[in-house]
Parts: sequence; C-alpha cells; structure tokens
Amino acid sequence: MTHPIKQNVNLVEILAGLTTAVVWIDKNENIGFINLAGAELLQLSAQRVIGMNWRYILPRLLDDIHACGTGRLTIHEYTIRLPDAQKIHVTCTISYYEMDGDDGWLIELYNTERHHRIAEEDERWHQYEAGNLLVRTLAHEIKNPLAGIYGSTQLLQKRFPDNDKADQFLEVILREVKRLQNLVDRMLGPRGDADKEPYNIHELIGYVIDVVRGEKPDNVFIKLDYDPSIPEISMDFEAMVQALLNLVKNAIQAMEKHGGVLTLKTRVESKFTLGTKTYPLVAVISVMDEGEGIAPDVFDSIFYPMVSSKKSGSGLGLSVSQNIVRKHGGLIVAQSEPGNTVFNIYLPFDHNRSETQRLLRKERG
Repeated sequence: MTHPIKQNVNLVEILAGLTTAVVWIDKNENIGFINLAGAELLQLSAQRVIGMNWRYILPRLLDDIHACGTGRLTIHEYTIRLPDAQKIHVTCTISYYEMDGDDGWLIELYNTERHHRIAEEDERWHQYEAGNLLVRTLAHEIKNPLAGIYGSTQLLQKRFPDNDKADQFLEVILREVKRLQNLVDRMLGPRGDADKEPYNIHELIGYVIDVVRGEKPDNVFIKLDYDPSIPEISMDFEAMVQALLNLVKNAIQAMEKHGGVLTLKTRVESKFTLGTKTYPLVAVISVMDEGEGIAPDVFDSIFYPMVSSKKSGSGLGLSVSQNIVRKHGGLIVAQSEPGNTVFNIYLPFDHNRSETQRLLRKERG
C-alpha cells in the first residue's frame, strides 16, 4: 500500500473545492486523492480509501486502467453499489494526469441518477396512463353486466324462496359476482379524490405491519429504519394503507421460501422532480426485501395491470399501488436483483405546513 503522494497545495485546493467527484489514481493503481464531492458520492471516508487499490471503490470499471494510456476515456452507464446497498448511475471520464511529477489518472464521476430517474418516471407515467385506460374500459364493460346478473339473481331468490337446491346455486352466483365486483374495484383503486388528512408516514407503516404480522412466516424478519424528523403528509389513509400493503405483502411472499429481512426505511430527499413539478422536499418510503428478485423479462412492465412475476399473482397489486400513489402526487420506483429488491414510494410534502418549512431551514443549515 502506497502513502499519499506529495501534491501541489494550490492544485489540491482546486480539486478539493470542485462539486464534481474526483479521484486520482497513481501509477501503481492506488488511490492518491479523493475530494469531498467524491467521498460524499461514494459514501466513503476519504482518509480510509487513500492508498487502496482503485478497484475497491470502482469495481469492474475497466479491466486495465493502463488501457487509457495518456489520452481520455469516457464510460457511460456505469453502476456503483453504495454501502447502504442502493445503486447509482454515473458517467466516468478517465484522463492521464500528472501530479507533482508522478504519473497517474484522474477519474471524474458525474452522477446521472437524476436523468435515469426522470426517464424511468416517464416510462412509469405511460404505464400509469395505460393502466388507467385499461381498468376504466374493463370497468365499463364488466361492472354493468355484473350489476344486472346480481340483481336478477336476487329476484330469483325471492321467486323461489323455499327451493333449497336453487338457493344453493343462486348463492354461488351471488358470491362469484360479488367477488368479480371486488376484483374490478381493486383494479380501479380509490374512487375519486377522497378527502385527505395529515398523517405521519410512520403511523401508516405501523398500521400495515400490524396487518401482515399474523401472516408473516417465522423466517422473515422486519427491520425499521426511520427518519423521525419527517413531518406529516396529507393523504387518504385507507388508500395509502392498500398501496403500501401490496408492496409489503409482495416483499414477504418473495422471501417465503428462503427467508430474509424485510426493511422499511424512511428518508427525506430534496429538490425532487415528480412529473413536471420540482418539489423542495419529498418523503421516501423504501420497501426492501432479500428475495429472489423480479424476473428481468417482466420487470419493465410490472406496473401494468395483469402483469405478474408470480404464478398465482393477479397482476393488479402494483398497478393499484401506483395508481393510489399517483393520485397523491407521488410515484413508485423499483429496482431489483436477486437478494435485493427495492420499491421506493416518493410522496411530496404539504408545502404550506410549518413543519415542512422548519425542515427546509434544517436542510439549508
């Protein structure tokens, strides 16, 4: 392991003050310098990584950094896994760079996560619109005939009040029609814009945990990672319970076979764009599981109705959840690989509430 290189103070000060993440690699392929922006981006201690091999922080970026030579190389769509298991997308520019007479390479890291999220959000919006169109069409085509069947069956029951055999079959029809009506209602999500009231999102999470606790397998454990400073958010509580419940149940089912930890995390993210509107602050509820992951061939379509990675799944849960969160001005974004599936629910705050203003002042220091 090499010691930190001797560097020109002015050059170090310039690199240290950049908002672009910068890492300098010496000729022995060890980290000789990393600025504050780089340490923050990678969620690492600058002092800890100095002298380590560059692959410690940027695995599989290049097979051989010497291939860059004395020119410049740009690598797009490079994914970095952070210590908290989240992933970010970056563009890396590698340039030959001499510092105080020593040969090496300067790596500039540009966070492209926001661009990826905007593109993903645009795709999710199209899925949301397509799903809405489908369920409204199905509602129109199915609910009216079901109402006719239900009403006619009730009339038949009144006409044959003493026929036990007929009543048995009529009860089956009534039960199945009611089931189909409930199925259509689930596809439609909440009716209209229900009155919203302020709730703490941790109260919402606690309610959902109480609902699933009895059906949770013994090999699945729940971990809570809360930010207690998050203010209340106006919501249709019952609808949001359904939205979160769908995600939590999916996470538990994904771990039924091998077990694992279900993590529910809350955080605040600043300057976040939802649709065409940028919010100063949004709340993030993360539902994370250690299951088998979502099959790649269906992942891009999971928020469409009737799409499911489970053999017994109806393909309605995620579509309904996205529909509910959208009606709250938010968005659900997913990422998945075996052993790490994350669903993030983004919800905007009520900007006229004093708690949000207090939190904004706290964010600004």
